[in-house]
Formats: sequence, C-alpha cells, structure tokens
Amino acid sequence: MVYERGGKVWVDEKNQGWVFLNEDSKGDRLAEDLVEEAGLIGGEFRMATPLERAELGGYAKDEDGWFFYLSRDTLEFHGLENEEVYLLCDLNNWQFGKDWLLSEEGTGLFLRFPINSGLLASPFEFKFSTANGRWIEPHAEFPSVVESRKGEKNYLFDSSLRTGRDALRFRPLCPHSLENLHPFISRRPQGKFGYSALGQGCSFRIYAPRATEVRLHLFEDQERSAFRAFEMQCEEDGSWFVRLNHKAEGLPYQFEVVSVDGSGKAFTREIPDPYARGMISRTGPGLALSGKKNFTQFKPPAIEDCVIVEAHIRDLLSHADVDLSNEERMEFRGLSKWLRSDDCYLRKLGANVVEFQPVQEFDARSKEEYHWGYMPVNFFSPASVYSSNPTNGSCVDEFSQLVDEFHQSGMAIVIDVVYNHAGIPPHLMHLDRELYFMTDEKGELTNHSGCGNDLFCDSEPVRKLILDSLIYWVDTFDVDGFRFDLGELLGIELLEEIENELKKIKPGILLFAEPWSFRGRLPMQMNRTSYALWSDACREGLLGFVRGERDCGVVQSLLLGCLDSDNLSPCQSVNYLESHDDYSLVDRFRDLYQLGQDCQPPLEVKRLATLATGLLLISPGVPMLSAGQDFLRHKQGVRNTYQRGDLNALDYSFCDANKLEMEFVHEMIRLRLSDKGLRARTSTKPDWCVGFVHDEQRRSFLFHWQLDKKNEKNFILVNPGQESVSFSFYPQIDELIGMKPVVSYGEGLNEKGVLAPMSFIWFSIE
Repeated sequence: MVYERGGKVWVDEKNQGWVFLNEDSKGDRLAEDLVEEAGLIGGEFRMATPLERAELGGYAKDEDGWFFYLSRDTLEFHGLENEEVYLLCDLNNWQFGKDWLLSEEGTGLFLRFPINSGLLASPFEFKFSTANGRWIEPHAEFPSVVESRKGEKNYLFDSSLRTGRDALRFRPLCPHSLENLHPFISRRPQGKFGYSALGQGCSFRIYAPRATEVRLHLFEDQERSAFRAFEMQCEEDGSWFVRLNHKAEGLPYQFEVVSVDGSGKAFTREIPDPYARGMISRTGPGLALSGKKNFTQFKPPAIEDCVIVEAHIRDLLSHADVDLSNEERMEFRGLSKWLRSDDCYLRKLGANVVEFQPVQEFDARSKEEYHWGYMPVNFFSPASVYSSNPTNGSCVDEFSQLVDEFHQSGMAIVIDVVYNHAGIPPHLMHLDRELYFMTDEKGELTNHSGCGNDLFCDSEPVRKLILDSLIYWVDTFDVDGFRFDLGELLGIELLEEIENELKKIKPGILLFAEPWSFRGRLPMQMNRTSYALWSDACREGLLGFVRGERDCGVVQSLLLGCLDSDNLSPCQSVNYLESHDDYSLVDRFRDLYQLGQDCQPPLEVKRLATLATGLLLISPGVPMLSAGQDFLRHKQGVRNTYQRGDLNALDYSFCDANKLEMEFVHEMIRLRLSDKGLRARTSTKPDWCVGFVHDEQRRSFLFHWQLDKKNEKNFILVNPGQESVSFSFYPQIDELIGMKPVVSYGEGLNEKGVLAPMSFIWFSIE
C-alpha cells in the first residue's frame, strides 16, 4: 500500500492491482500517476464494477440506486453465513432495526435505497454488525475508512465525493529476472537515436532490446486528429528503426512498445521518444524537431571568476516590475523580454553566472502549476510549460532566445539537471524497467534519491542517454554548464566521462554537483576533476559563526580556502548559505529572534545575514547566492516550499526596505570581480601574504592580505557580536582609523579603533 496525494495503490495476494481514489475519478490519469509513484507499472486499467467497489468500500451506486453490500466471500471468511447482518450508522444512532437489516440477493447481502433518497444526502459513518453484536471490520486499505480516537474503524458514506467511481483495477507488470539483462547493461548502444531528417525523408530510432514489437505512431498534424502506424525493424544491437520517404518535421509522434513481462504476458504501452527534442506535455507526444542552432560560442568565466545566482524562472518574473502578460510571466520569453531592460534584477545584481532550476521537461500537470522542475520526464526538451505554444515546439526557439539574451548581457547560463530519478510518468520505466532503473535483491526500485525510482547510472544505455542529452544542450543552445542534482548517484566514473566529453565541445564548460545522496557522498577522488561541489561545510559553518555557535576557526579556514579539507583547490567548493531547498538564510534565524510571518526581519537578523553574505563573497571558492538573498527575502519560516509559488516568488519591495543590505552585497560582488578581489579568486598562488588575528572571546577578527610584488594591502575587520570590540591591540590599527573604507556595513570603526557590533569593514592601503 502506498499513501500518496489523491489516493492509494494496493496489490492483493492474487497480484490484482487496485487504485482507491480519494474521490470519484475525473477521467484524468490520476490512477496511472499513483501507480507510477508507487514504483509500479500498470496496464489494463478499468473502473471497478459497483459490486467490486461495494465489496471493498461497503457501498456503491448502480442503475437501481444506492446499495450497501457484504459479499458471500466476506461472510464465509468471518464464519457468518447464517447470521442476520444490520447496517449501523449515524442515521439510526447505531441501533438495530428491521429497516436496516440486509437482505440476501444473488452474490451476498444488500440494503438498497433509491437514487434520490434524502436520507443519504449528508456524509455519515457506518459499519456492519450481526444481531448478536459482532462487528465486521471494514477493508483496512480503503481510503473511505475513518478511525476514531479510540482506534475504531468505520466506513464513510459520502455521496458528493464517492458514488463508486473511485476504485479502479489494473494489472501490475511482473518484473523481469535480471539474469538476461547483463549483455544490455554492459554494452553501450552506438549511433543517433530519436528523429532525424534525411533529405526528403526522415528516420526514427529507439533503443528497446527486450521489446518484441515496436511501432511508430506519427500524427498527421499538430492537432493529433489521426496518426499512421509504421512497423519498426529490430537491429542486431537491440535498437528499433524505421525510415520514411517523406518529411515529418514538426509533427507529433510516439512509440508503441510491446514487451513480455516476467510472467510471460504481453504488455503494451505508448510512450514518447526519450530523445524527443520537444514535448507537447509531460505525457507526450514528442515532436519531430531537428536542426542545429547557429551561434558564436559564448565563453563563460573561468571557474575561479564565477559568482553564481541560483534562480527559478517564475520566481523571478511573478512580481517583476515589467510590462508582461500573465502568460509571459510563466515563460522563457517573459524573462528574455525583461533582460533587455537595464532595470532587470539579474543585471543589477552583478553575478556573472545564472544557475536555473531545472528547465528540462518535467511533470507539471498544467501550465499554471507551480513546479521546481526536479521531476524530469524527458532530458532533451525544454519544459513545455515554459513555452508559449507547446504544440509547435516553440520551447526550442524561446529557450534559445533566452540563452542569447543572457550571453548578450555578459552572463553565463548553467542549468540544474536531474539524472538520478524520473518524474511521472516515468517513460523509461515503460520502455524497460530494469534496464533504466535500479532495483534491489527483491526486484523493487531503490530509493537513494528519496523520489522512489533511481536511474541505473551504471547501465551503459543510461549513460549514453545522459551524455547525448548533455551534448545536445551545449551543441544546440550553447548552455555554459550544468549542476548535477544528487551527483553521487551518477558516480565518479560517469561524472568524469561527462567532463571529458563536454570539454571537447566547450573547453570552459562549468560543472557543479551536489556531492551527496541518501546513499552516501562522492569520494575525495572528485578533486581530480574540474567539478565544484556544493559545500555544506561552508553553509553550516558560516551560519554557525554568525549565530554565535561556532568560533573564529571556521571563518579562518574559509578565508584561507581550506574549509573543505579534501579539496586540492578552493574552487572545488561552491560556497553558499541559501539555496532553493530548505530555509532561506533569514529564516534560519527564527529560533533566535521573533520573526513575524510577513514583516521585515529585525535589524539584528538583517545585520547577521548580510555579514555572513559579505564573508561568503570575500572567501576563496565559488560563491553562490540564491535569488533575493541580497535583499533578504524570506519564506515565512516554511522549510520546504517546493509547491509554494506564493512564498518563493521574489517580492521586490524588499529591495527598498533593505536597500543598504542589498547595495552592500552588490558592491561586494563588484569588488570580488575587480582587481581588489583578486586574492579571493587566486588564493592558491604562492605569492600571497595573508594574516588572521582574532579575539576568540568576542569572535571578532581582522584578516589581511597582500601580494608580495604590490604595495596594496587589504584589511577586513568583522564583529558579529552584540557588543563593540577594540582592535587597539593590532599594531597597524592607527593607519586604518579615519580612512575611507572600500566598502562597509554596520556602524564601522571609530577614532579609538573600536568596531561597532555586527559590522563588516574593508580597508585598502596603497
């Protein structure tokens, strides 16, 4: 049994699958979604008959009216074949009466009511009981069973939600044995897959080595009013191929795949092409699109010169002060239009790398649904819900235009990609479950991703699919890099191959990864690659310092570039304090200060959060901000906001309310990317002379650096505490008193060398 949004999935002892919805079916594919979320593959879905539904849920409706029902099998199971059975409920105050006695009829005992019975107008609880008071417990797996505080379970009758169209049957696919899978796992398919234009004709190719039949369904127009079916031929390597003597550019298509499951029964599914360059929706079909974009390749900044801002397209646009239609605020083209304005937030921030939350086709149920994108269903198509017209493949041109706009603004584009699990529908699972997904010794899907279906990244066909898609995004759109969600699940060998292949196309490609999953962490050998890994040591250490929970040692290590001790270079760490996931930076202070839900944070929180961001931006490594972090956005203390577009949307009124904080962060970004920030970007060079002195009791410190061959010397003084601290002990403090700082935040340094509480100040002496 799986408890998920909208219902339950249950497979009984006879391997019969059931979906119990929370309310009558609306005729959509919710039942299929729930089965796939349970990690199962189902076919032959049909609505349960009224008798089947009543046997499980106690009641149903047929053409004669409402009826309450107990089957003979249930009576025999409880040994009640010769007993009188009554319906007891809220309507009869749980008292026996002849009007509530069930009568024998055909397959069991019935109590019938007319369709328009006013007696059944309101929801009520009920249960069956014999005359001698023996209760017949309801089917424990049915969702219309309610439980009292005392643990008693009753059926719930509700004619407004459940007429009987809330239960469906399906046939679960029986998993294959893994014995015959090894040749396909260990051999990488060769050649090009998907749709290809060939002169006046075209071809389609899909890898399905254990399928028994594959047919191409090519729709005649974008409205999909009709399609033609073409038999595909199986090649020696397990690929299926068909060549047509006419063009198909822009037409929708999908594949019908027939396989035999582990029980020997045929299973037929229609799926979109895993290599489709465009998708009409999460369920498909795909679009036959070809062509390679012509562009002058953009050169992203070197890894040491990157300042990243992580962003979500709709969060940026929702409240942006720009003339956009409601539709444009949800689309690639809206952001392209905003980028042309000098008033665009991303342009004013100063970061030179924008990392977008996933934009590959994901499982949003509608255009209006807010979605983070971490549930991919196709690795090649830009998300159809971000396009103006999914049916004609506008997503391709519109995403291309967006990348162009960023490049013209001097910003590199990195996209967050998810190759560790699949969204719903998991089309690859219908193609070949064990070839594309990891299973355990029981044949069940593994869950090291926390999403219930881990991609089998040791399988060579999976590796080819991942590599081909990454190459496509660079070749076609000139994407500048990727951030790999739960990168540990891809494994170090695949990550190294990705790096090698992408650098052949774009030598300066930027590669980032989360080094963890629920399985573990990537090994320290990752430091032999050019990947920069998200640093939880920085996030927790720097936050702990400004919260008063860690001493100066953690900041000293961060400023010296050695906080992540396994790294060979500081630039192998992505230093961050806030990301899309978990609390915002401001919200991490809620346990220390009384923060309201909607109001601005108090001064102490503003100061500490901004001070932490300043330290982040002066430290060696690759700094990453979350969009809105500079103007202290918060999410009202909600930790997981993946479905909360209202909380994630950037409120730009915070820019005025927190102007000093925002301007300080923007200036720190500018300085980091200037000559004065050179040390943070080249800290590994041996000719830097650095020093760190601190007051351990008050956690205040002075950090200074100087290039041996230059006279310029830089000082940063930081006091995260609630009290002023004196730096009179430092021999050169007199030189700094009265100087104009390069940048400062807080009330600064007075004429006696005393630094105000919660202050950050940077001096530079020529």
